[in-house]
Amino acid sequence: MVEAASAPSPALTDRQRIFIIGALSVSVFMVGVSLGGIIPWIALKQDGFGTSEVMIGIIVAAQPLGIMLVAPLVSRIASAMGLGTAILVFSLATLPGLALMPFTDSKAAWIVLRLLSGLATAVPWVLGETWINLATNSRWRARTTAIYGAAIAGGFALGPLLLTLFETQLDLAIAAFTILSFLSILPMLPILRFAPRFPDEKAPAFLSVIFTMPVVFCAVVLAAVADMTYATFLPLWSTDQGLSMVMAMVLVSCMMIGNVVLQFPIGAMADRVGLRQTMRLCGLISLICPVLIIVVGVNLVLLVPLLFVYGGAVWALYSLALADLGHRLSGSALAAANGAVVFVYTASNVVGPPMAGAGLRAWSPHGFMLVALTAALVFVILAYTRPNPAKSAKIT
Repeated sequence: MVEAASAPSPALTDRQRIFIIGALSVSVFMVGVSLGGIIPWIALKQDGFGTSEVMIGIIVAAQPLGIMLVAPLVSRIASAMGLGTAILVFSLATLPGLALMPFTDSKAAWIVLRLLSGLATAVPWVLGETWINLATNSRWRARTTAIYGAAIAGGFALGPLLLTLFETQLDLAIAAFTILSFLSILPMLPILRFAPRFPDEKAPAFLSVIFTMPVVFCAVVLAAVADMTYATFLPLWSTDQGLSMVMAMVLVSCMMIGNVVLQFPIGAMADRVGLRQTMRLCGLISLICPVLIIVVGVNLVLLVPLLFVYGGAVWALYSLALADLGHRLSGSALAAANGAVVFVYTASNVVGPPMAGAGLRAWSPHGFMLVALTAALVFVILAYTRPNPAKSAKIT
């Protein structure tokens, strides 16, 4: 079987498509910077209040919980409000959750603000990924989602660096992140006139989307688990083996650079040789690299390129999963599937680090890699045993 083809929308010229893709990518980059900086900001600010590590974790986790609650509903919201209007309204709704945090030291208030921010964030996240797929031409689809994925990854990587500029004035940092989140709306304004509208139709059931596309959603799980667990535990792994904290952070940066730099080449490969074949290759790399990392240890000549390639391969699976959905679905069905992607990704981000921490305790210092390694093994088995999607009409 081969992947389902998707005809580009006749209503858009290629120049308009490129304009929309560029605007969405710039916007998500700015949002990524804000999201990437806010988590360490919360940790630093609450640590200054003397808050326990457990409570800091609860505050941070409130936003993912909000995202997971709303993600299954986003396709209905888009059908009711229109995609462009929903993105604009809910992007504005994220701002109070950021701007109000410096005005209170109440932990309960911070949890509520983070939860409300997550409830609002889910809508532009899901619909942005939906729109990027609807706007592109099928010939560029994997490259388009790769650019979008690289923009997200680049923003996440830059956020903590921006935070270092406000080391002694943390309240100014949250003001900067709030302003950046507001500015992320501006690139959207010129493209609102191109926003697609979904017909009033019933979207596929949320859970059925996940179980009918196991390869796609296992790719999302692998990308989320690997990215979060390595960002969390790679510094500990490095320092346990004698490296300095500075070098440990350099290694994390190598993985993040791979996240960004390798997206477009991998996307170009997928457009040329096929999505499923490229996903299989990325899965094999994701399976082999952790084993090689354990073997080479802190031999930096070998470790640095391994982390670079590993970071690019695992994050590419997220971009390729989005492209796969775009080949097979459209309209409200695509929005529902993207909602499921965001739900699964967020849930994996929440569940992955505690499981990796348990693995680290059982087998120090390498045990944290077992979670991502297991996810990679399951993905590779599914990718090679499940057939490619049949060529058929797109599901709307």
